Amino acid sequence: MRIYYAFIIKDSLVHFYKKKPYSLYKILEQIYNLKNNDIVLGYRLLEQVTLPFGYKKTNEYIYSKHSHELSYSRNEYGHIINNLYSDEITLMRIYNSHIKLKSNINCSVFLNSIKNYNKDIFICDFVNKDYFWVEKINTESVV
Repeated sequence: MRIYYAFIIKDSLVHFYKKKPYSLYKILEQIYNLKNNDIVLGYRLLEQVTLPFGYKKTNEYIYSKHSHELSYSRNEYGHIINNLYSDEITLMRIYNSHIKLKSNINCSVFLNSIKNYNKDIFICDFVNKDYFWVEKINTESVV
């Protein structure tokens, strides 16, 4: 199971971190690993590096991109892909500060939608210590 976190990086930092994605990953990982009693500090640090997604706008964007697909559904918990043909099961939750994807495959169809939503999105999988700019992935083969 992969758990991805997607963040929109501020324009002023994108140019620098495009060349140093590991440094950006380490910053976000430190925020991710903060204890609950440091949540205010974590939020302030996240605000310095990222831009908000905009909960309603992003939800509607994802819905409009996938509502015609048989494998797609939407409920109070988020957006779901349950594709029996490709064996993909993915749950996507949209928060104002980030997007969280839980998937049984490495390259969910939601990544293509996120890629088209904003080119300055940085994806992290903190459990597997994986990170990448969403524009760098090849999702053309994803239906």
